Amino acid sequence: MIKVNVKKDGKIVSKTFFEKSDLLTYLKSLKFFGVTEIFYENYSETIQEILCNKIWKLGVGSFIEHSNYIFSVRGKSPYHNTEHGKLMYGS
Repeated sequence: MIKVNVKKDGKIVSKTFFEKSDLLTYLKSLKFFGVTEIFYENYSETIQEILCNKIWKLGVGSFIEHSNYIFSVRGKSPYHNTEHGKLMYGS
């Protein structure tokens, strides 16, 4: 589980994501500009996938900026991200 503050145009929205896939779905609903997909030799990644991975790995109090959005991590629960946590907390 990760808790993220999303800031754009001076407005802050707090979001909680229990799964990395939930964060990716949310990022796909936002409008980004600039490079939106990176092509490698055997695969490609969208900017949403890249941001999702970077945000998920950020420590509490850290942030990343893209397309006038600021994503800052305000909390993480490692127990919800493990098999034991999923059994104990139902996430």
